This record gives sequence, structure tokens and C-alpha cells, in this order.
Amino acid sequence: MKILISNTSPNPIYEQIKSEIKRQIVKGDLSDGEALPSIRKLALDLQVSVITTKRA
Repeated sequence: MKILISNTSPNPIYEQIKSEIKRQIVKGDLSDGEALPSIRKLALDLQVSVITTKRA
């Protein structure tokens, strides 16, 4: 799963993550039943804290 986040965005990082996941679902990039990465894996990939990914 590719998620782009920006540290300069006025939106909090957790909101950016949430919005991007929703966008990928609506666009069809994530199919029904497809597993999302674990919170720890997502945090590691995005170089953010686990707490940030939990908030998303």
C-alpha cells in the first residue's frame, strides 16, 4: 500500500493517512476483503509513530 504524507500539510498526519486509505478504497485500489498492513508495519513504512497510525 502506497500512502503519501506531507509534513508541510495543514492537515494532521493521521488525517492524511485516513483520507488516503479511504481514497484508495473508493478508487478501487483496495478491494473488498484485502488486508491492510498492520499498525506497526504502516508506522514503519511511513516513518511515523505507532500512536499516529492508531489515530488514523
